[in-house]
Amino acid sequence: MKELRNIYFVQAGDLFGDNAHFPYASGCVAAYAWSNPVIRGHFRLGHYTLLRTPVDQAAASFEDPYLVAFSNYCWNYEYHKVLARAVKARWPGCLILFGGHQVLNDSPAQLEGLPFVDYLIHKAGEIPFEQLLLALLRGEGPGGVPSLSYRGPGGKALRTPDDARAAGRSCEFPSPYLTGAFDSLYPQYASILTSITIETNRGCPHGCAFCDWGTVRHGLQCMPMERVKAEIDWAAAHKIEFIYCTDSNFGILARDEEIAGYLIESKRRTGYPVKFNANFTKNSNETVFRLNQKLGAEGLSHGATLSFQSLAPAALENIGRKNMSFERFRELLSLYNGAGVPVYSELIVGLPGETLESYARGIGTLLEAGMHGALEVYFCELLPNAGMSGPAYREKHGVKGVRVRRYQRFGAPGNQDEIPEYAEILCESNTMPAADWVAANVFSTAVQGLHGLGLLPYCAIYLHKEQGLPYERFYLDLMAYAKASPSTLLGELFAFFEKRFRALARGEGENAVYCDPRFGEVTWPPGAALFLCAAYGAERLYGELPAFLRQYGMDGDVLAQLLRFQRAAISLPGSQPPGEPFGYDFPGYFTAALAGKPAALQERRTMVSFPAQPLAWADFAREHVWYGRRKGSLVKRVYDVTYG
Repeated sequence: MKELRNIYFVQAGDLFGDNAHFPYASGCVAAYAWSNPVIRGHFRLGHYTLLRTPVDQAAASFEDPYLVAFSNYCWNYEYHKVLARAVKARWPGCLILFGGHQVLNDSPAQLEGLPFVDYLIHKAGEIPFEQLLLALLRGEGPGGVPSLSYRGPGGKALRTPDDARAAGRSCEFPSPYLTGAFDSLYPQYASILTSITIETNRGCPHGCAFCDWGTVRHGLQCMPMERVKAEIDWAAAHKIEFIYCTDSNFGILARDEEIAGYLIESKRRTGYPVKFNANFTKNSNETVFRLNQKLGAEGLSHGATLSFQSLAPAALENIGRKNMSFERFRELLSLYNGAGVPVYSELIVGLPGETLESYARGIGTLLEAGMHGALEVYFCELLPNAGMSGPAYREKHGVKGVRVRRYQRFGAPGNQDEIPEYAEILCESNTMPAADWVAANVFSTAVQGLHGLGLLPYCAIYLHKEQGLPYERFYLDLMAYAKASPSTLLGELFAFFEKRFRALARGEGENAVYCDPRFGEVTWPPGAALFLCAAYGAERLYGELPAFLRQYGMDGDVLAQLLRFQRAAISLPGSQPPGEPFGYDFPGYFTAALAGKPAALQERRTMVSFPAQPLAWADFAREHVWYGRRKGSLVKRVYDVTYG
């Protein structure tokens, strides 16, 4: 009996609470290769390294490895380099292969800086990996393997051409779940593997400059419907709670409604999956609305995304993006609100062409349209294969980046203590100098933490309705007040985050995430962190706010009662009266205002009852700020109201 050569895969990831993800990309490569009987007859599929275990321990877990393949992403690249070096030192004859999104699409030069790596696979890995194993088996050189970089004569890094036929073959690739490619993960990891990744199609028709998804341009390739449904069945049989769909534009195809229907049927029949998360198509439509409505009704969806990235025409042109019209956005937002489907939007701070004024105005415009729920704001990360990262683009738009330590948002802070990971983020462009980038981040942190999560929206809405005060002006005024009043809670908090953003812009800071044992062992992004710190000091916050709000000439009695209503309407841990009396009908006023209807504040005796918040702070932070931030679970929009 011939001896099989051992092949191992490494796709290290973080734990999210007590949950880990299947190494899907590695599994896809393995499933395709081991569908070839020649490879099955000569190579043994070893285990996967899916957690960031200590390097010595991870290296020692391999037994006489012939080849170790690493699937590299921005969250594991540094760890993988250290582990690969250790494997090479322990087994000098072992072949090391790097693939994944951190491998440059077109250049072999990356290989020169990785002396412990033998091969780079560029772009999709299934076909090149299979062809490499076959070439090694035949004793041939790697020159005939597509999309591969290797060392040629004199150690020069060489890259082979891509196979033009490979782009249209994604639909032929087998599923790692259905072929048993992941069987070796059981039973060792069964208790933490409660999330899977599926793709119903592969590819992206867009070419946004900040993204590396659309840089490999070919048409969408659909996975067979029988495969998609079988993977959902597999997830249910294995009690998988969370399915993440990697499609770049779920909802772009008519068949996606059939897939959503099958997910719903599976949950009704088996209880699984519990949640389904997808990247919905960029230009949302009625199909996406129906999908979110149906998925939301079954508790499968966290909420619908109406993303813009930017509302500045110059920025959109520079990134190659075209948003839906704002009139269309208002129509869709009205549909979602009318159906009770939570909606959130996403923006990227500092895109080339954006100014501080246009950025603040864009957020104000979203609020004017009724987007008062969660707003997700991200740094512009300069990904290795994104168009924005190229030297010509950087020079044209004055793009300057800084290297910062990477932490997963809502992750465990200790996941990367041994070997930090890093990202390059944009902190300056021709239209937004570093000082404005800092101010833009403080501004969006204020809107996320104080408006979207519920600490101040009623105050801002009231002033917008009664005085026509633009929403961005309200929060810019609040920033100015905080700077002029450094001893207030908001003065302290805004100064804290401004200092962090300034350090990042200078390349001296680690990251903007915030960790605090009061709120659990979680890395909170700035908006969530601001909310938690301000909410923890709620009595001080609301006691100090009249000094800020008096500048708008509000009636003293209305101001006092409005703040009391705002405080009562936000669901926070701690004691709270079962009922609050008011002299004005705030529930009726804000219900109409949030629905986009004419609102007039009526002087009327009103008793409002709010349910208590029984959770401790750490549990509250996890359930409402992490899990529930996109569902509007913090502001009690349903009131028990008695008049008279």
